[in-house]
Amino acid sequence: VAGLEALDPNFMGMIDTIVASRGRAFAGTYFSTFTGYINRLRGYYGMSMKQSYYSFLPKKEAMHVWEEHPKSSFSQEYAIGWVGIDGDEFVHGFERSDEMSGSREAEDKTEAQDKDAVVAVTERREGEEINELGRGVSGLLMSQTPALLGAERGNIFDCDINVNNLAYWNDPQGFRDVNFQSPFANMGNSTKYISFEPDRGGWNNIRMSMEIIFNFAVATGRTLVLPPDQPIYLLKAGKDKKERGFADFFPLYTKAFKERIKIISTEEFLRREGGVNGRLPIRPEKRDLIEKSKVTCGTMKKFDNWCGNIFEHYSDVGYVPQLNPKKNCFIFDEDEYHGKKIQNQERLEYIEAFCDDRDKVYFNMTMQDSNLIHFSSEKNYRLVTNFYYFLIFSDPIMDNYMKRFVRDFLHYHDSIYCAAGKIIQSVQQDGLARGFELDNEGGGAYSALHVRRGDLQFKKVKISAEEWYENTKEIWEQNEILYIATDERNKTFFEPIAKHHTLKFLDDYWDLAGLGDMDPNYMGMIDTIVASRGRAFAGTYFSTFSGYINRLRGYYGMSMKDSYYSFLPKKNTMHKWERSGSAFAKEFPAGWIGIDGDIWASHDRF
Repeated sequence: VAGLEALDPNFMGMIDTIVASRGRAFAGTYFSTFTGYINRLRGYYGMSMKQSYYSFLPKKEAMHVWEEHPKSSFSQEYAIGWVGIDGDEFVHGFERSDEMSGSREAEDKTEAQDKDAVVAVTERREGEEINELGRGVSGLLMSQTPALLGAERGNIFDCDINVNNLAYWNDPQGFRDVNFQSPFANMGNSTKYISFEPDRGGWNNIRMSMEIIFNFAVATGRTLVLPPDQPIYLLKAGKDKKERGFADFFPLYTKAFKERIKIISTEEFLRREGGVNGRLPIRPEKRDLIEKSKVTCGTMKKFDNWCGNIFEHYSDVGYVPQLNPKKNCFIFDEDEYHGKKIQNQERLEYIEAFCDDRDKVYFNMTMQDSNLIHFSSEKNYRLVTNFYYFLIFSDPIMDNYMKRFVRDFLHYHDSIYCAAGKIIQSVQQDGLARGFELDNEGGGAYSALHVRRGDLQFKKVKISAEEWYENTKEIWEQNEILYIATDERNKTFFEPIAKHHTLKFLDDYWDLAGLGDMDPNYMGMIDTIVASRGRAFAGTYFSTFSGYINRLRGYYGMSMKDSYYSFLPKKNTMHKWERSGSAFAKEFPAGWIGIDGDIWASHDRF
């Protein structure tokens, strides 16, 4: 229950001392410094030494006697080590104050406090209070989350104000996660690799496919080869360069991250393996073009440094899985990996339900034997889907571990959260002044919309502002501020909504949040964070931008009963429990509900 197998074995005695120190009464072994330290801990906790004894009769009640000048150097501890040490005077007895006196009145007070504490704990248990790491409705009781032992809430360090409540991730993770070893990891003597082509769509499509690849790298223990920096569709060029890599948005090089995945650049990979004597040599006629593309590359074939030069080489020398999330589900199962049939009926049933009518593809040793596995972004093989819809681990403990990996590591840089935090706090101050309140996780006091107006291919969800208001008006409270994340630059479009509510946009906080000094590619990411903290949210169906806002709301522990879509046929779709469904149209609670536990989330369990 305490996850002791994941801990350093040298911790066991230390854990014993702490548990023993919290008993109502305690009896120890005289001359034992282990027992002595238990008594000191009891003293630090403010417990009376009248409840500490020794089994050795001549010293049975030695702890009941005040000794100002200890006679033995180690046989027992003495109350002068903890009684009254927050004061400015030497203490000359247990009766240093009413609070610590040996009187019955003080004992009665202590007993009453203890009873109050027990009642409080009982009430919390009966009320199913979530542990402090288990965010809102997404979390579980601590007794159900052994993976959280040793974990702490993350912090946002690179910020000139305190926005730590925006850190939904754990840092560090729990002891079990820190020491986790994948049963599918490459354990051979030679390094094996995984490479990929970024998706050709917008940023959130790219992010979704990236999450799948990073999950795959963690599960297989392969070294991940990052693609060259390149221009990203719909993201603006920065002041200094037009190419971007994943490390520009995610903290990929922290010590904890590097302990989960080994990451190298394309340049380093080609230096290691692409030479004449390498295991994956570059063809002589391709070498010049690849050399021009290995650091930064262009997305158009007419460029000398075309990204395809690199990716064609990877396809030539590596194994390219022909996978399509609409047609395939990819399964990690230990039995199948070792060439056996799955025996566990519950797992078989879960896999069947998960894959539904998609073809099952199991990770196996033949795949793992390949020196390089390369994921293509060609039209038939785009991984534009939620990672937890495409990948399944038949052991729910590992399945949840992989979901925690995405939550705890694949979050944006601190500077992005810092800017978003400044905006959120400003909007919330205005909301509080209007009488609105914050929730337990620091969200709320305003609501939010994501209005997609750009090149979204699904025309039926691109509706007028009048329709937006009519379709969502009962969601918003009277006099409530609405924050709108949008790619619509003409603010007059929103006048039908502005007649009823005060509207706020990212541009309104340009100077406050210092947005002019930031990478312009961060603006959409900041918008997602601000929109995710609203009391209620309405998004654009089919938009992966809206989908990610809902996932962030889930990570923050917010109920999906406060998430909606403006497209009427799907308005309340987030209110229904679905393990998974459409490859990309929306996100599903299975990606965040109960992922700190050891069982799969389901409607009847959560």
